[in-house]
Amino acid sequence: MHRPGMFSKLLTGVFGALLLVLLVAGVARAAYELLAPLVPILITFVALGAVYWFIFRGIRRR
Repeated sequence: MHRPGMFSKLLTGVFGALLLVLLVAGVARAAYELLAPLVPILITFVALGAVYWFIFRGIRRR
């Protein structure tokens, strides 16, 4: 029932899957390191935009 090369194919598949997981984790870590400093700036712009919208759009509706 044991086919020749079956274990090596399984080992190759496991190694490929492990390599893919490590690659995705590395890319996610690099993206986090690059984008994390932008989060406070993004929050500031969203807050200022909300204040602007509330002040100027709210006055025009009254």
